[in-house]
Amino acid sequence: MSALDILGVGVCLPGTDKPTEALSPAVTGTPGPGWLDVAAALPGRGYKRLPSACQYLLAATGNALADADGALSAVPAERRGVVVGTDNAGMALLDEQDRTIIGRGADAIAPLTAPYFAMSLFASRLATEHQINGFTLTVNSPRTAALDALGAGARALAADRADVLVVGATEESLPAGEPGADGSDTGAVALICARAGDTPPASSYGTVQVRDAFLEPGARSGRALENAWRALTEDGDSPSRVDAVVDDSPVGEAVKAWLDNRCADLTVSPAGAGALTPLRHLVAALAARDGHSRIVVTAAAEGNVAFARLDASAHVPLIHPPQNRSR
Repeated sequence: MSALDILGVGVCLPGTDKPTEALSPAVTGTPGPGWLDVAAALPGRGYKRLPSACQYLLAATGNALADADGALSAVPAERRGVVVGTDNAGMALLDEQDRTIIGRGADAIAPLTAPYFAMSLFASRLATEHQINGFTLTVNSPRTAALDALGAGARALAADRADVLVVGATEESLPAGEPGADGSDTGAVALICARAGDTPPASSYGTVQVRDAFLEPGARSGRALENAWRALTEDGDSPSRVDAVVDDSPVGEAVKAWLDNRCADLTVSPAGAGALTPLRHLVAALAARDGHSRIVVTAAAEGNVAFARLDASAHVPLIHPPQNRSR
């Protein structure tokens, strides 16, 4: 199975800029606008008027690149790739654009933000920023998008489409009044990745493998879940811990019940709107460097399920520069 070596991690989250704190402090409610100090996180011109989710993604990627210590710049631009997972990065912006068009007309929309009605623009802006010419991909599957982005990136590297990847997830809080707006995901996480199995890197957090499944809402059979689980544990070495990020939908409850029968150490966390929280769990586990393998599982009410297995690396990460600061 295709796997990724994780060379660097970076976050841009309300209340923290440290990957070790990707799950703490817990975000309660919806962070107010302006929680990111854009001038500090993204020095230079041309960033202040970008959509918030784009700022988060660029800041998190800058932190991850600093942590990876030149891994991206060491390869030619045509051997670099980017995959971004998101569900709601553009929702607040689209809401604002709709209100602007209704109230003042389309000519009042800011030219810099106008193209971001297309979700692919967030990844494209990142690719332009860092001269990533190999390929750019956006994944929008409900809740599983971030983990699916890792899986898509692993398959791309296995197919020799690139040597180094930026894999990220970015979300913006849903507009007030939208279902799930209270406590919806906001912020970004980025990982710098290489193909596992090549020459071992001097610095690596570990390897990640992803398998996905689809569980039809209302279905009782767990065959798809069993197949995904077996693919990640086929060596007979079951991870010591499983983190499940699920909601109270029939699919979420089915996945939780299925895991209850297979995991001695299962932690269940509520899932908010967006795809960011599962990746936050994965990054927190990577940054912990505790030597333990684990699986992060998430599921959407629509039936999407994703499993990501982390195996800690024997290659101890180097001491990298401090990451940017957010408010």
